[in-house]
Amino acid sequence: MERYVLGIDAGTESIRTGIYNEKGDCISFGCSENTNIHQHPGWCEQSVQQWTDSMVESIRLAFKDSPVRPEQIEGVGIDGTSCTVVHLDSEGKPLRDAIMWMDIRAAKEADDIAACGDGALKYVGHGKVSAEWFPCKNLWVKRHEPEIYAQASMIFEHTDWIAYWLTGEVTANICTVSIRWFYNQKEGGFPVSLYEKIGLGDIFDKLPKRVVNLGEVIGGVSAKVAALTGLREGIPVAGGGADAYMGVIGVNALKPGKLALITGSSQLHIGMTETELHAPGIFGTFPSAIVPGMEVVEAGQISTGSIIKWFVTNFLNADLKKEAEERGIHIYRLLDEKAAKVPPGSEGLVVLEHWQGNRTPWVDANSRGVIRGLTLKHTTGHLFRAIMEGVVYGTAIILKRMEEGGVYIDEIITCGGATKSDLWMQIHADVTGKRITIPVEQQAVSLGSAIAATVAAGIHPDLGNAAEKMVRIKKVIEPIAENHELYKEYVRQYESTYEHLKEDSKRLVQTLES
Repeated sequence: MERYVLGIDAGTESIRTGIYNEKGDCISFGCSENTNIHQHPGWCEQSVQQWTDSMVESIRLAFKDSPVRPEQIEGVGIDGTSCTVVHLDSEGKPLRDAIMWMDIRAAKEADDIAACGDGALKYVGHGKVSAEWFPCKNLWVKRHEPEIYAQASMIFEHTDWIAYWLTGEVTANICTVSIRWFYNQKEGGFPVSLYEKIGLGDIFDKLPKRVVNLGEVIGGVSAKVAALTGLREGIPVAGGGADAYMGVIGVNALKPGKLALITGSSQLHIGMTETELHAPGIFGTFPSAIVPGMEVVEAGQISTGSIIKWFVTNFLNADLKKEAEERGIHIYRLLDEKAAKVPPGSEGLVVLEHWQGNRTPWVDANSRGVIRGLTLKHTTGHLFRAIMEGVVYGTAIILKRMEEGGVYIDEIITCGGATKSDLWMQIHADVTGKRITIPVEQQAVSLGSAIAATVAAGIHPDLGNAAEKMVRIKKVIEPIAENHELYKEYVRQYESTYEHLKEDSKRLVQTLES
């Protein structure tokens, strides 16, 4: 008799709920869209009330045409975006819209934190601090919205809000506190000295006191949520984490040498290591952020799939859309076909994919997107391919920094929207020179949350055991040596483009903000 759990993945564009069995098969799926609010360049917020509505809708849609009934579900796993910061009052009501992970308004605060000199800055290689991180955003709120900060009784992240909504329990999860709050379980928890130096020494009264591990039982589904969704009251909700980190579980990249490449609106690169190390240009290593006793190294690109969407939304002519419609294919497939006819390197185009700044390795919120090398020969296909290549050039620089820091990767296990493009996956292999492995289940983040749910429900004993049983491989893509050699020069050009433009980009951003 099959056993079933839910994997709830609260992403940037939507909240997705998958019903999975103990073998990792997705039985059915429900999806409800989110709406981003961009009040200023570099800002991004979402309504917490919208999350409530989307959560209920996505769960209901998962069961709409499913053979599985809500009362058959034995556990719930969760993940959310990070750092997406939520401020609630004493009654649990939101004081403002959530500040989304991609929001980079706190660039000055990030610089101030990086300059404080505290030992906890080892997690950013004692270099720059990303404006996305939890202390940066809270310092911005304290400085610019002091009444909100003063009224806040609970401050936590997206995943923690989901746990609170499902169970009523106020918790923080080991994943996000380790990777974005400078928390170190081995060294006693929060680095109080860092928070005091930056003017957030009073934040600890507003943070959850309980920190839960991935797969640990947070509590049971509340009566209120049970009434809204049909789930049984009291079934366990598993400790979750940042969406991409749950994706590491969902692709089973839980051993050293394997890198999880989580693609979507953004792109994250996460690997496991047994040894603690810290180096400029990479984040971490973070202790026990996924598996107790293991270190995690991370890097990421803020704008990847979102640039593809931006290009398609804003710059396609009517003839291309008509051609796709007449042939009965998706516009992305048509663009893939045209890009495939363009030689590697897009005949001299170099794209810097910093539409929302750079997360790693330069940690530069002021950097901006560049399309360089344009001539009258270049077509839509050239531009589309160049954007795909530019994203992977950024990945190649990240892998170089990781290896310089002592983390060697021999296999990239990929999931998410980019895997729908065979061309883009081959570009990943060719540019990086690494084997690309693609699992069967591409909703790896929700599968990772479902895997955690099986542990909380007692179906599988631990995350590693569950991942081995629930993750299967679909295909493997090897790099083409000739293309890899060609791309080395383009990666060099990509890096040079950033170095030559970074100061001008900073001045231009300051001009816009003045």
